[in-house]
Amino acid sequence: MADGLFSRLGWPAGRDLRVPELQRLLGELGRLAAERGAAELAELVDSVVRDPDSPDHLYKLGYALIDAGTPEVAATVLWHCLALVGDSEEVVCELVSALESALAHADAFDILDKHAALRARSYLPRYLYAYNAAMIGRLDVTRATLPSLAPDGSQTATLHGTIAGIVERADRVAGTCPLDTRDLRGWHYVLTGGLLVHQSPYGFDDPMHGRYAWLADSLPRLAYAIDQLGALVKKLALPCVYAPEGRDHEIVAEAIATRLGIPRAPWPAIGVPAPGLVALYDLRGLLPGQLAQLEQRRPDQILFAHASPWTVDSPIAPDVTTLLYQSIVPPWGESAVIDPATGEVSRAAADHREVSAIAAEVSASAPLPAGELSAEEPERWSSLVARAWPPSPGSRTRLWAGGPVPSSRFS
Repeated sequence: MADGLFSRLGWPAGRDLRVPELQRLLGELGRLAAERGAAELAELVDSVVRDPDSPDHLYKLGYALIDAGTPEVAATVLWHCLALVGDSEEVVCELVSALESALAHADAFDILDKHAALRARSYLPRYLYAYNAAMIGRLDVTRATLPSLAPDGSQTATLHGTIAGIVERADRVAGTCPLDTRDLRGWHYVLTGGLLVHQSPYGFDDPMHGRYAWLADSLPRLAYAIDQLGALVKKLALPCVYAPEGRDHEIVAEAIATRLGIPRAPWPAIGVPAPGLVALYDLRGLLPGQLAQLEQRRPDQILFAHASPWTVDSPIAPDVTTLLYQSIVPPWGESAVIDPATGEVSRAAADHREVSAIAAEVSASAPLPAGELSAEEPERWSSLVARAWPPSPGSRTRLWAGGPVPSSRFS
C-alpha cells in the first residue's frame, strides 16, 4: 500500500496532481504517518490537507518530508508550493534540495534554469545551478557560471571551491576522459577528486554502467582491490596503515598490512592520522568524529574505502575507492545462500573469527575470476591515473550521489 502511495504522490508523478487528488493522497499519507507514530509529521500533513493553498504549510511539510527520508514526496509538495509563491529563493532552493536527494538532477537544473532573475540576484541559486549542471554533464554551464561565484566569506568560499574543483579536475583530464554518459570513472574523479578502482561487469552496458545495486562481496574482490591500491601507493612510501574503530575497517587494514607489507599503526586517540594510509571497508561505517578527522587531506595521507555508496551523499570522498554500491554485505557478514539443487534460500551465519584470521585469508585469496574483471577498461584506467594521481593536500570534497552516468536503483 505504502509503495503505491509513494509512487503516485512522489516525483515526478506528483507534479501533475490537481489539488483535490493531492489532498486525497496526502490524507492517506497522514494516516500512514499517524499509524507509524510520526505524530508531528501527521499534523503537518493534516494542515496541508485542510488548507492546500497555504505556502507556509506546504513549505513546512516539504522540509519535514526531506528530513523524513522521502525526498520524492517532498519535491511534489514543494513544487505545488512554488506554484503559489513564484520566484521565492527559499522554496526554489528547498525544492532543488529534495530533487537532488531523489537524484533528479536534470529536473533541479531545469527549475533553476527557468529562474534566471533569481540566479542573477542570489549566490546560492547560482551555485546550485553550476552544481546541478555538472551532475547532468553540462560542464559548459558550470564553467560559464564559475566567474559569478566569487566568494565573499567562508561559506561562499567553500561553495566556490566545490565548483572550481570540478572545473579544474575536468580540465586536468581533458583529452583523456570522454566524460560522456558511460565514463563512470572519469566523472567520479571530476566530481569527487577520487579514483574508482573497479567497475561492476553486471549490467555494464545497461542499466548499471559500472555501479553495483546489491552486492554480496567476496574475499577475492577485496584482495584484487588491495593489489590495485598497492600499485597506486608503491611510490608514495607510506609509513603505516591505520584503521578507524570498527571490525570491518580493522579487517581491511590488517589485510592491507599483510598483503602489501605496510606496518599497522593504532588509530590516534587525539589528533589526526597523518601521514599514512587510512583504510576503511565501507565509507558509511565512519563515525561522525572520524569524519571530522579526515575532512582535510594531510601531506602523504591517502584515504581508501573499499566500498562507497552511490545513492546518498557522504560528507567526504575517499581518495581511492574500490566500488560503488547501493546495498552491500561484507564477505564475512551474514548472507543469503541458494541451494543449487533445490533453489531454496537460507541464511549463512556471519564469520566471527579473529580479525587476523580473516585478513590472512584475504591475503592468501585466489585471483578474482576473469568475468568479474570484464569491465575494468585497463587502458582508460592507466590514462586516468597518469593525469589524476596522486592527490594533493587540501580539503576533501563530498561524495555526491548520482552523476551524469545513469544507473538503475531499487527502492
